[in-house]
Amino acid sequence: MPASFVAALEEATATVGAANFLEPAAAKKLLDETADALLLDVQDPGSDSIPGAYSASLGTLVFKADIGMKDAGFADPKIAERPKDGLIVVTCALGGQAKLGAKVLVDYGFTNVKVVEGGCVAWKGAGI
Repeated sequence: MPASFVAALEEATATVGAANFLEPAAAKKLLDETADALLLDVQDPGSDSIPGAYSASLGTLVFKADIGMKDAGFADPKIAERPKDGLIVVTCALGGQAKLGAKVLVDYGFTNVKVVEGGCVAWKGAGI
């Protein structure tokens, strides 16, 4: 277990891979070009999000993304039943929680996971 939030972010960045961190305009373009893409916001419910984003808080993502939790009723089919190579673009307010959420997904075998660099704040700041 990382010793701090900063260490956890560094570990997540290494796991997800720097090439998978996209500026908002690049993330929007990729989402627009990929019909079955999932824009996943891992902020707590009720947070200001990107329109059209699907919400699964970081605290519940470990259950919702795990197909093995289906019989227990905790898996979210929109996430857990996605093809492992289906595009998932993860966001949050500023990007930190998105990095951690993306790491969870990669650890669970998802292979096409991207992160919105700077999160919803950067997205809205870019006028998207």
